[in-house]
This record gives sequence, C-alpha cells and structure tokens, in this order.
Amino acid sequence: MLTINFIRHFASDNAIIAYLLILLGMVIEGEVVVVLAGIFTHLGSLNIFWVILFIIIGGGLKSFFGYGLGYYLQKNHSDKKFLLRTEKRVNYFLPNFINKPFLSLFLARFLILGMHSFALIYAGYKKIKLRTFIKAEAISILVWSIVMLSIGYFFSYTALSISHDIRKFLVIILICFIAFFIIEKIVAFIIELFETEEL
Repeated sequence: MLTINFIRHFASDNAIIAYLLILLGMVIEGEVVVVLAGIFTHLGSLNIFWVILFIIIGGGLKSFFGYGLGYYLQKNHSDKKFLLRTEKRVNYFLPNFINKPFLSLFLARFLILGMHSFALIYAGYKKIKLRTFIKAEAISILVWSIVMLSIGYFFSYTALSISHDIRKFLVIILICFIAFFIIEKIVAFIIELFETEEL
C-alpha cells in the first residue's frame, strides 16, 4: 500500500539515483527538481549536504556549458537567426544586461522559466568577463538553491501538518506547486514592467 512512509523509505533507499537526478535536473532546468528535493529533504529521505552539493555541481556544469556555447556561437555562427532571437529575448526581459551583467545574470535565474538558459548563452556570446560571470552564477545558485529547497521544505511541512494521508498529501503538494507557479509568473510580470519603465 502506498503511504508517506513508503515514499520516504523508497527515496532514501534510492538516494544515489535521486542525487544523480538532481544533478541532471539542474543541467536541464532545475526548479521543479530542487523543490522536490526540498520535499524529500523534509521527509528525511535525502541529506541536505549532498542535495546542495549536487545542485551546485549540476548548476555549475549548466552555467559553463551555456557560456561556452554562447562563446562558440559568437565566434563561428554570429549571423544565425537563433542568436538574433536569443539576443532579442534577453534584451526584452533584461534590458540592462550589457551594462549590469552581474545583476542581470543573478536575476535571470529567478525570472521566467527558461530565461536563465538564454542568459547563459548570451553571456558567452557577449563575452562577459569570466570573473563577473562566475561570481554572479556562484552567488545566484547558492541563494536560488536555498530559496527553492526552502519552498519544497515548506510544501512538505504544510502538507504533513494538514494530513498524513498520502492522497491528501499529494493533492496539497500539487496545490502548493500551482500556487507557486502563479506567484512566480506574477512576480516575473512585475519585474518585467519595472525593467520596461526604466527604459
């Protein structure tokens, strides 16, 4: 029978696979994966130290791959339509990217889903100083991972406070996710309006 304890022990017994999925999830996108990691950390299935370590490794791999890809594309394929669209998208959401690359890279991780990937490629494409890039990425991934893990922890804590029944627990987690994505879109929209007014 499926219970919270079964899920807790199943995740704990397969923790190595879970950590590898966190790393892979960070390379692809990461947000949902890290919130789920926060839920399983609260349940006691995963160790917070290992979770953060794999988040940092996965996030670092994605950052340098994105930067390297942008650098390569600028050097060899700067006339491609994909790059022009990427530049347009980044400039729309982060109009001060060239003047304030640190702040733009930092904010890109927290903005609209997928924006961070475009910002990484754009940073390499515009040859943003590597020191600035590393500093922005290191600080943003640390702050972002703590925020996302805390959200997952809060979701799990809230769901367990309401019910220990697995169905109710999963429904509450789903409601929390939906509310989180709605709030995220509203915040991104407000930031976008603020950035546009600054222009």
